[in-house]
Amino acid sequence: MAEFESEDQEIEAIKKWWKENGASLLLGLGIGVAALLGWREYLAYQTEHAAEASDLFEAVQAQATNGKLDQTHSDRADELRSDYDDTPYAALVSLTQAKYAYDSGDVDAAIEHLRWASNNSNEIDVQHVANLRLAKLLIEQKQFDEAETLLMTAHPPSFEVGYEELKGDLYVAKGQIAEARVAYDKAINAAAGKASRWLKLKRQDLGNAGIDNS
Repeated sequence: MAEFESEDQEIEAIKKWWKENGASLLLGLGIGVAALLGWREYLAYQTEHAAEASDLFEAVQAQATNGKLDQTHSDRADELRSDYDDTPYAALVSLTQAKYAYDSGDVDAAIEHLRWASNNSNEIDVQHVANLRLAKLLIEQKQFDEAETLLMTAHPPSFEVGYEELKGDLYVAKGQIAEARVAYDKAINAAAGKASRWLKLKRQDLGNAGIDNS
């Protein structure tokens, strides 16, 4: 899926930021705990915790990239979700598993992994990446109601193009051509001159606004 590839840079930026700042962020959130355990002990714990999560994620990602996501590494992904859900890696590993499942032809598993990331991510950007990927699969599977609910979610301006383009895809799939035109136009406008060729073609295929969509 094209959107899986187009968001890789954003995901890599999140991972890099977390490696550099994750321990400090968790430390800031855990001041109360730090008072009980002691500053040095708590800092050491959080640093180790973030490093462990990073190692688990990198191991799963490497296997998935090589097309060899075996049970051992699936168990490591489960461990990330259960024991390291206070780090972004829990949701990121779900995105990784979703892509692997989709590429392997298991769309249902991909949807479930994306649902988990959407519902549980503690990073706003990761949550919206999961939302968009999930909505795309739901549209493909004609699960329009859930897709529409996701696409109506409030989101940062940086995700406006993705949300509006998928709204257009949803409306096309539902036969609501007038609504699709509006959504695609919003996506193109939000792209500020950088709309993809594919988005422009999808809008052009719908013709002029005056065409009846009945």
